Amino acid sequence: MVEEYERKLQVATYEVGADSRLKLSVLLRICQETSEQHLEQVNLGYERLKNEGLVFLIISNAASIRRLPRLGESITVKTHPRGTLGVHFYRDFDFYAGGERIVHVMQSSVSVDPASHKPLRPKVFLSYQVFRDEKLPREERVEKIAAPAMPELGRRTIRYSDIDYNNHLNNAVYGDITEDFLPGGMQGRSPSYVQIDYVSEAFLGEELKICGQEQDGQAVLQGFHERGLCFSALLR
Repeated sequence: MVEEYERKLQVATYEVGADSRLKLSVLLRICQETSEQHLEQVNLGYERLKNEGLVFLIISNAASIRRLPRLGESITVKTHPRGTLGVHFYRDFDFYAGGERIVHVMQSSVSVDPASHKPLRPKVFLSYQVFRDEKLPREERVEKIAAPAMPELGRRTIRYSDIDYNNHLNNAVYGDITEDFLPGGMQGRSPSYVQIDYVSEAFLGEELKICGQEQDGQAVLQGFHERGLCFSALLR
């Protein structure tokens, strides 16, 4: 049983934006890869689980940010499972620089059938007896983003390079979409909290209608495809 996993990284030139700070999409990619490496270490990598009828889909990422890592900075990323609530699995990620915790991410995901993407009961994955069957306190769950009707900001077509091994828009790319369509732009911002909820998958060739607004220091975005709401993002 490996309850906690950590990896050390150095922020590369292609991972930062114009302000030399880590892009939101890269923050999410680091979380995704760290959790994959954790599962690989306990012999539960993506290919094995998929062959046995199980993959994970991320439902939300909620990042509390003291500051984002900078170009060339050495960081340590630690992750550990937090428990389940309903059908959701929760996992923590902590980013450290020089012993200081600078980012905390709470991620929720659900295990699904690889073919149908229908949710599986948590006991299916817990039956591997690698992670403890613990319940997350209800007060610590990530609440869904609520948003009113908002004006359209633009359109975003899903391209081949956006798609991942689950054949849908990768969770990290939503970070780029958030930065690209954020009212007022990302330049000069130092967000203390970013949350992205993944509501309905987006597929190759689909077009997202991006709506959003900023009010009282908080920006909210939503993306809609022909089937309804795809994602919601909040930044403050």
